[in-house]
Amino acid sequence: MRLNWRPASIVVVSVSLAAALGGAPVPAASGVTVRSSSVLPQQPPIGGVVRLTLDVVNDSTSAWGPHDTVRIRWVRSGQTALEATQPLGQSVPAAGETTLAMVTLAPVAVGDFTLAVTLTTHGTQLALGDPVPLHLSGFLFSGRGNGHGLGMSQWGARGRGQAGQDYRSILQAYYQGVSIDVRDTSRAVRVGLTHYAINLARLWPRLYGPFQEIAGPATVDGTPLGVETGGFLVFGSNPAGRATVLVQRPDGSRGQPMAITRPLTVRAGGPAGLRTNLLESLDSDFRRGSEERRYGGTLTIIPRAGANVVLVNTLSLENYLKDVVPAEMPFSWGAEALKAQAVAARTYALRKILLAGPGDFDLEGTTYDQAYGGLGEERAASSDAVEATRGQVLTSGGHLIDALYMASGGGHTENSEYGFIRWRNGNLVPAAVFSYLRGIPDPLDRSPAWEVGPITPAAAAQIMRDDGEDLGDTIVGMDVLQKGPSGRVLGVRVRGSSGSFELSGPGLRALFGLPDTLVTIVGGA
Repeated sequence: MRLNWRPASIVVVSVSLAAALGGAPVPAASGVTVRSSSVLPQQPPIGGVVRLTLDVVNDSTSAWGPHDTVRIRWVRSGQTALEATQPLGQSVPAAGETTLAMVTLAPVAVGDFTLAVTLTTHGTQLALGDPVPLHLSGFLFSGRGNGHGLGMSQWGARGRGQAGQDYRSILQAYYQGVSIDVRDTSRAVRVGLTHYAINLARLWPRLYGPFQEIAGPATVDGTPLGVETGGFLVFGSNPAGRATVLVQRPDGSRGQPMAITRPLTVRAGGPAGLRTNLLESLDSDFRRGSEERRYGGTLTIIPRAGANVVLVNTLSLENYLKDVVPAEMPFSWGAEALKAQAVAARTYALRKILLAGPGDFDLEGTTYDQAYGGLGEERAASSDAVEATRGQVLTSGGHLIDALYMASGGGHTENSEYGFIRWRNGNLVPAAVFSYLRGIPDPLDRSPAWEVGPITPAAAAQIMRDDGEDLGDTIVGMDVLQKGPSGRVLGVRVRGSSGSFELSGPGLRALFGLPDTLVTIVGGA
């Protein structure tokens, strides 16, 4: 992903680049001799970065100055499609030679262009070589929003709070016709800390610390395993491929490893909570050891096939929320937005607990449910928002709602039936209709726009192929088949050089890594 920033700019520096293309020098018909040149890539994608290198000789009788202007023009059908200018930035004496390395962005359009470079010096425009013909292709996705588009926009909640709305008004704007009720939240919640099981037999990345561990002081229910301050419960696998645990004492000596054949519940021996780096093997957190990963309540290690284990954190619901709210929303976004987030997160969690049944956990501590960072994420402002709304939940008809929310609705949220949809046999298969999840215009959501790409036609074909749809060597076009009331893409036809395939907007989002389906697709082969 890159920011939605498209300057028609170039950078000119005096360097030497290897592998320059070109043959014999171009004669000095206009006071310039081009000894060699290159354009990379030779088949640029639309909106992509293009690098030009020119080895030139000043064959005029006057020196070129640092304030002389270099201009790059993209021309299509005789018309300038895009141009960029910048000072030369160096002095080149008469008969002097230099290398110009230039960078520009290609136009966001498919088709045939010529790329021309000129130098304006002493009031005269000199062509730096002949125009280069180029064919632009590829795909660029431009959009707004971040998420599924349903329910509360976190960016919008921030904007509404800054505009003077209280958390009740914020919630009732995003969840139509709901009531804010109080429920008993004294129960515990079981949080699965990773989306997949952890394989203790895999090569451990030292980046996360010297070994997989839970730091002491701690005890393990129903076992003699006890860990002092400075010691660790160390996890790994045995030659039979089963998960194991052993005690490492503060002096570095170790006890005998014990196979994990049943769930082990670990309790902290002090107020700092349980410190672990176990889940860091999966979540791209590069902090060493367990110093920043602390959890209240208990940690249960549940064995699975082979050396796989599932890690579950059990704690009170309100304490859980104090670790969710700062993981979901920056603590600096204002008290009312944080309160709205607390009520939405509480409603979502309590509903999941009631629906979970006897499984290993009630919900995940990941974005598959709600982000959850443990005690290390806690912030006073977020905890205050949880306390100020303690027990408050959203209901419709006396029942807890599915309090979905996302980072940003992109200025317009969506109806529930157009959220988690499928596309089958050329037709939309809508999702469930919820009266409280209706899309609304949201002008106070000021999240930044985004762009994904450019992606070349060949790369797009490979993405489809990796998902099991071989449409040929290149993707030649993407046709939007249907949009929802918010403008989100619901269905797309992807056309390849040897076939086509239709998929849902959410399917397209997942394949091409789009933040949202509120997107415009530009491009082709």
